Amino acid sequence: MNTILSTVDAVLCALVVLAALEYLRRISPFEQPLLAVSFYLVTVSAFGLLGILLKGGVPSLFEVTLHAGVVLYAWARRHHIFEWNSEESRKAGQR
Repeated sequence: MNTILSTVDAVLCALVVLAALEYLRRISPFEQPLLAVSFYLVTVSAFGLLGILLKGGVPSLFEVTLHAGVVLYAWARRHHIFEWNSEESRKAGQR
């Protein structure tokens, strides 16, 4: 059971890091500084926990549940992250 939890949590941590980095790429830190700081903290803590997991640490069920919640939130907000202006898309397609 510990191996399964560790594997699932490592995958979830990697997804959390990727989602937080994508959020950071899309927001302006000068316009939304508190949001930028919160995503930096999420990225650093998920990356640090991923390092602990790779060294053989065992996550609790609550940690895995928390990371699953963050991943589900990012998945639900993916349209907000990847919203594209249709005119920008057309210009990019013509190049």
